[in-house]
Amino acid sequence: MSRSFSRALRTAAATFGLTTLTVLPAAASETILLVQDAAYAPYMSAEGRTATGIWADVINEALTRIEGDYEVALQAVPWSRAVNMVESGQAHGLVGTYYRPDSRPWIGTYSTAPFSETVSVYCRPGVAQADWTYPDDFKGLTFGNNAGFGTPGKAFFDMVEGGLISLQDAPTTEQNLRKLAGGRIDCYVQEQLAAEAVINAGGITGIERVLDTSEEPAMIGFRGTWSGDMAESFTTKMDAALTEMGEDGTIDTIIKTAVGG
Repeated sequence: MSRSFSRALRTAAATFGLTTLTVLPAAASETILLVQDAAYAPYMSAEGRTATGIWADVINEALTRIEGDYEVALQAVPWSRAVNMVESGQAHGLVGTYYRPDSRPWIGTYSTAPFSETVSVYCRPGVAQADWTYPDDFKGLTFGNNAGFGTPGKAFFDMVEGGLISLQDAPTTEQNLRKLAGGRIDCYVQEQLAAEAVINAGGITGIERVLDTSEEPAMIGFRGTWSGDMAESFTTKMDAALTEMGEDGTIDTIIKTAVGG
């Protein structure tokens, strides 16, 4: 690949809000587009038009270990848009998804999970008790949620649909936590590291972590309509790279670096 073509590709990527992570020799006819959230630090974030965070570092490193003719780009957008892009066929893979076959039946293949996330319930002091059963004992309360997130789980959303729990969406973790601290919602379900990074950085008070609901493996979900030799070979090689990175300590190093040790 010529240097002039590489520069042109980087310019085009910036124009359309893409981070081109790697282009291997003999570029393929199809760009594999992966999408992640732009506001879910430290796992997924954006600096300008560049996708950043733990997942971006993981994918970037994995691609250096994959041999083959693949052109791969990573785009950071609001989560609800990322979900829509994969569901509608505009992108190939949803980065950082949990296993949600009921709400995301259009995901056909899940990657190996490079790490798991701890999901917790945060509430205003005195609203809930640590010995409560989630979500049954939280009926009658108003929860916040990041728009498009399925983090609270199917049983939770069944209660919302049944009118037993009220739900208010907001675009980001910070907005939900500030609504919680301000008394506009009662509780909020979010991944522990993501929530507490925002709480600590913003000096947010008046919130307590009540209980942990689950350990959720985080994966790349590839849309089921993406098939053929390229899809099969790429997903297989991505799995092998992620597995290798877990075994040799690379994943742990990336996470520790992101959270400052």
